[in-house]
Amino acid sequence: MNWPGNLLSLFQRAGLARRLPPPFLPGTPAEFAARSGSPPCIISPSHDREILLASANTIPLRAKADADVRDVYWFAGKTFLGKCSAAEVLSWKSAPGDYELTALDDHGRADSCKVIVR
Repeated sequence: MNWPGNLLSLFQRAGLARRLPPPFLPGTPAEFAARSGSPPCIISPSHDREILLASANTIPLRAKADADVRDVYWFAGKTFLGKCSAAEVLSWKSAPGDYELTALDDHGRADSCKVIVR
């Protein structure tokens, strides 16, 4: 589980190790920089496409990732959508709009695509 920064400092002072979330924004500290390997590749939804929502309003999010990846974190812009294992699909309940989706693996490697949801 990933913890907010204020709780992480409490755990650290108590001597309890907790996992940090992977970096997302450009300019993150070097200790969180991506290691070797390939970034995930978003395979659903397809890059730069328009999606017409059905009655369920959910869009499957899936990325192909290297074998060393356990989790993929999904973002729409800077909004965290959720995480899933590299082999799973995350269902995103979207509202209409223009989005830049980002799939970020647990090594800090990322892929992005733009989608228009109608």
